[in-house]
Amino acid sequence: MNNPTESTTQPIETRRPYTHIAKAVVIGDAAVGKTSLLVRYVKGIFNPTYILTIGVAFHVKDILLGEHVLRLQLWDTGGQERFGPIRQLYYRGTKGVLLVYDRANRESFDRAAYWLKEVQRGCGDVPVVLVANKADLKALVKPKEGEEFAGERGMGFVETSAKTDMNTDLAFSILASRIIENMG
Repeated sequence: MNNPTESTTQPIETRRPYTHIAKAVVIGDAAVGKTSLLVRYVKGIFNPTYILTIGVAFHVKDILLGEHVLRLQLWDTGGQERFGPIRQLYYRGTKGVLLVYDRANRESFDRAAYWLKEVQRGCGDVPVVLVANKADLKALVKPKEGEEFAGERGMGFVETSAKTDMNTDLAFSILASRIIENMG
């Protein structure tokens, strides 16, 4: 999917049998909004109170992609260094990754290369979508920087706001489409 503003996928409101199942992890520094993005996507709500993810949390969402129904098993990882060994355990079997940074926090973007290396060590060659979260805040990292970083590494890119629900579904739709393409 080349145009991140168009999505051919849609969440499934009623239970239908899934045709594919895939594990995806959401990674990035602490406090970039990984949990907020996931909860907004899966439950449609936003909690303005920061809640530290201790280790890993788990969510499931089915997505319709053409004739396919992809059941995404979404693993929300703690971004603190102390959780590094735990994260490694959850990378096994991963089919796709959302790498999230806070576009209002330069350091979280600067560490994207670190996170990408961790993904490559733990997951191998899987689709990765770079997500610039907190688009509702003043950008200290310009969209062009994120686009260039992602483009140079063959990753998807999208700006989101879990708070305003901007492009939340789109981020996961891009990832889901890339996972299905990679499975094909």
